[in-house]
Amino acid sequence: MSVAAFAAMGLSAIGAGTASAAKSVTMTADNIKVTKTVSSSAVERGDTVTYKTVFEAVDGVDRSITRITDVHPEGFEYVSGSAKLTSAAAETGMTTEAPTPTVDTPNSEITVSGDWLLSSRAGSENKNVIFEVTYRVSKVAEEGKFDSGLVFDAAGAPTRVFDPMGVTVKVAPPGKTTKTVVTAPAAAIRGKSVELVATISRNTVGGAVQFKDNGEDIGSSVVPTKGKATLSYAFPTDGMHTITAEFTGSGDYEGSESEAILIEVTAGTGTTISGPSEVQAGTPVTFLATVSPGQGGGEVEFKDSGVLIGTAQIVGGAGTLDHVFTVNGEHSITGTFTGNSVLNPSTSEIVTVTVTGGEDPETEGTGSIENLFDNLFGS
Repeated sequence: MSVAAFAAMGLSAIGAGTASAAKSVTMTADNIKVTKTVSSSAVERGDTVTYKTVFEAVDGVDRSITRITDVHPEGFEYVSGSAKLTSAAAETGMTTEAPTPTVDTPNSEITVSGDWLLSSRAGSENKNVIFEVTYRVSKVAEEGKFDSGLVFDAAGAPTRVFDPMGVTVKVAPPGKTTKTVVTAPAAAIRGKSVELVATISRNTVGGAVQFKDNGEDIGSSVVPTKGKATLSYAFPTDGMHTITAEFTGSGDYEGSESEAILIEVTAGTGTTISGPSEVQAGTPVTFLATVSPGQGGGEVEFKDSGVLIGTAQIVGGAGTLDHVFTVNGEHSITGTFTGNSVLNPSTSEIVTVTVTGGEDPETEGTGSIENLFDNLFGS
């Protein structure tokens, strides 16, 4: 049954006995997991909203999706050309096509048909099927909270109907919706605080923002000031963290939830250096320092037996130093990343360089031209 049919029964708006409100809902049929997400849970007339549905195979058995019907709220109009279908063949990577759907306005449905592979077998790279479609909220759309649904066919299986599905959008009066955007560093060190910032599109008074990591609340809710809320937070675990921020709403202004951002949390940085193991005195050599992860810039200090011989700026996780040795013998070279606002300092293992064809060391030094002059003439 379509949402339009539910509307005829007086059940199009969320209420008692209907699915609970959510921005993203996951359902399972046979070995197919389906997750439908809406880009915004509160809109006004004239706004656009995008629904994204991801189909996944969950037990290693290949399936074929042959028909997808997106059921949208009444008064939502399909944006021509917005339908996108991302999939992969058995021997190829993911590609995106722009199918022309069948639009059924009276029943608030659009349908695409084809033959799209679902696979989760080892080596198949989790070939999912992803369907996206955008609607414009018409000028005659009613105010209220409205559900959406999904109908699909898989080869060899009966038609699956998830309608209503519980992925809801609230149509609000003009000027009352908000948009929340969360920003944060792309990388963080476990146990070291970083700032999570939520920006609300309207300068509301009151309300609160709750930050979430993988859907779970982190820290206490924060009351926004001049449209911004900031949380200082230290991640307790390594790995990729999915961060969102949810504004509760204030007065007549609707609440909103941000799109997710990813933060990579690691135990710390690692610094390595590379260079020649043997070199002739007077011949320029290059040392390469690599910092992982390399976010946020900073610099590396190169040292010979603990004595600074130069620095390099880290760009894209790497920096280089050109150097000339003048004194014979073994030189112990290290690189120390000095850290930045996101990453902790770290020091590389020693790289030993044997220098020949130069001056014999009479005093301890780094083998640089400056140290050679110090050795010859005194500092």
